[in-house]
Amino acid sequence: MSVAETVLRTRKLAAQGVRAFYSRQLGWGALIVTSLLLSYGGGGVMFWFHALYRGEAGPAINNFYHWFFDATLGFVALTPALFFIMPSALIALEKAHVRSARVRATLYVLLVGVLFGVVTGPGPFMHDQLVGRDAPIGKLAVRFFGYNASVAAHNAHAVHHSALVEGVLQILVGMPVYIATGLIALAIIRGSERRLHAKD
Repeated sequence: MSVAETVLRTRKLAAQGVRAFYSRQLGWGALIVTSLLLSYGGGGVMFWFHALYRGEAGPAINNFYHWFFDATLGFVALTPALFFIMPSALIALEKAHVRSARVRATLYVLLVGVLFGVVTGPGPFMHDQLVGRDAPIGKLAVRFFGYNASVAAHNAHAVHHSALVEGVLQILVGMPVYIATGLIALAIIRGSERRLHAKD
């Protein structure tokens, strides 16, 4: 089989896998639940890490609003990536012929968490460019949520961090955070699936 034929076959299998994953209502529910938990739950941990612990210079708004704003932007921007990551992880496990349901579920969450973590790597750079202290969307956030003087004072003493370092830390810290959040999402999804089967 030529390289071109292999690529076409892989694309066809991937498209079939995505269609199969979202052919059931559960697939769409799993996407929404996972994306919400990774964006708002995992995003909350990463907000603490970058904004509070590392001292990123974000917009001069209340920290709760800042987390909610960042997480919402992350949900909108990263759900399309997760749309492909989740069925791709299942396809990879099917090719690996993992038989144990427990091992399969664990590997699935690990794979989704790792891939999602990698995808979020450019997040700190994009945040600084779009939502940072002097960025366009950051200024819009201040007008919408209101100016916070204490946050502005904190931002005045913020330390500049290298975009490369922040991106690498985003991946390294984000992976275990998203894996843990993914396990919670899986538990919720399985619980919902059991309740649906119980009704039937």
